[in-house]
Amino acid sequence: MVPRNRQQIPKAERESALLERATELFTAKGYRGTRVAEIGRAAGIASAAVHWYFPTKDDLFAAVLERVFGEAIAEVEASESAPRDRLEAFLSKTQSYRVLHREAYERMAESEALRSLYLGLLQWLEDLLLQAVSAQLPEGADTDPIADTAHVLLEGMLISVRELDRSVGELIDMVIEALVATAVAKSAARLG
Repeated sequence: MVPRNRQQIPKAERESALLERATELFTAKGYRGTRVAEIGRAAGIASAAVHWYFPTKDDLFAAVLERVFGEAIAEVEASESAPRDRLEAFLSKTQSYRVLHREAYERMAESEALRSLYLGLLQWLEDLLLQAVSAQLPEGADTDPIADTAHVLLEGMLISVRELDRSVGELIDMVIEALVATAVAKSAARLG
């Protein structure tokens, strides 16, 4: 059988191969250490052709992140587990991509595609965390400071390059306990 030439391979198939190679290279070398031409070569596509699929390197990076995180979100959302457990599952599944979280965070100011994707992911994670916390909050607790704190803590977990000395589940439990304790203390002070 004669191998198909590039023109015979459907666009979606070429794009998928491009995203696979880009995921491998971005994960191994980071955003800054990966060149578009290198991704094209790895996928068997000319550098100029890569830009036909993704006009900028940021667009390609956003597509990689959307694919990686989208697959993890779909898998986690398919389960009927508690919000805390879904949060742990997502963070565990994507732990090997933590460097990509950080680089997306650093590129947000320059790229609307990355900004939109990153902020959407962060909002989804915050919603899960707040659902987990809400089950333990006292009646009438002020959730505004909890939401702000959740945002900061989750963002720190996502972009930290420090090796974790605790499991993801332990970190999530510590965050939930801290948020609940803060809410209880604030409620007591307000009522006090």
